[in-house]
Amino acid sequence: MAYNPQWSNGNPRLIGGQHTVRLSDAAELAAAINRRRFLTYQGAQDFSSHLAAGAFVKKATFDSALAPPFDNFRDALAAGVLTPAIGTLGGVPATPAAMDWLWPVSDGDEGKKIVNGYSPPGTGQVGLLPKINGTNHWTNAYLQPAATAIRDVHVNELRQAVEWVHRGRWDLPIYWMSGLFSIVPDAPWTAGVVSNSGVAELRNVGYAVFRDGSSPPRGLAGVTVRSGSFLEVTADADCTVEVRHCLRPLNFSDWLATWNEYNPGTSSAWASPGGMGGGDSTALGSVTLAAGVPGQISGANLTAGLQAIVDGAEHNFLIRRTDVAYVTAAVEARVVVEFDLNTPPN
Repeated sequence: MAYNPQWSNGNPRLIGGQHTVRLSDAAELAAAINRRRFLTYQGAQDFSSHLAAGAFVKKATFDSALAPPFDNFRDALAAGVLTPAIGTLGGVPATPAAMDWLWPVSDGDEGKKIVNGYSPPGTGQVGLLPKINGTNHWTNAYLQPAATAIRDVHVNELRQAVEWVHRGRWDLPIYWMSGLFSIVPDAPWTAGVVSNSGVAELRNVGYAVFRDGSSPPRGLAGVTVRSGSFLEVTADADCTVEVRHCLRPLNFSDWLATWNEYNPGTSSAWASPGGMGGGDSTALGSVTLAAGVPGQISGANLTAGLQAIVDGAEHNFLIRRTDVAYVTAAVEARVVVEFDLNTPPN
């Protein structure tokens, strides 16, 4: 679903003398900002004390409120959303490794990382505030109580910022958790290495954290995966590997998968030993690697597989070596998901 924001009052912009600033305008901005906070693994902020039915739209909501209980709209967006804390879910390496918002407009800056613009943008970056009004601050950067009214420009600038902050690129490490070894088919084996002698084979299964178990979930949900996404693999030996989307629910806490069973705790067998049968996994792509040199997998199969994960499928992966050699290769991998928000909501 393409990103196509809709505002209930003065869509897409308020016009002076024609529209008045409504409480619903602030409520829509709050919802849009919180949606982006969820995507960056942050909890929603509760703006209800300023946005309750019948309340006035308070100036602090726009430019001076501080957490607790909540950050004002401008800081919540330009600071909290554009510069989220990475590695919030732990792990080695940390998850997510990076969460960037990309400039979505088809011009000379398309694809650059969006920064708030309070300081001059660096190489490969574009400043949000300079794009909005040609400065490094919001219009009327400090609204004075009983002196500066909330005007259409203040709402319009935030709407424009929200609409531009809709394309993201999340960098998620893949954690290889269990080896599937044909020689010992009923026991888990060493994680993070693959081998294929032509007679015996060692594969691996693992996962990436696309979202958490919150309701609504924090992380990647309600987005359309873009073709710029890729999966990167590095090995310590020359080899060719295939990476697959593992469709089975794997238990990495108590019952690691084996060559014969994806969950020994419930005696749940793969459709085909090693996880290659129908309903076990689907191919995302393969890559030939030189030792120590990262290689990338991209294309329609990967995009479709990542979209399935975003839409609720298991976020598990299977990696195997497809060339025949007696050398065991240690592998590391990460998946970089580029996406656009879906609408509604904003």
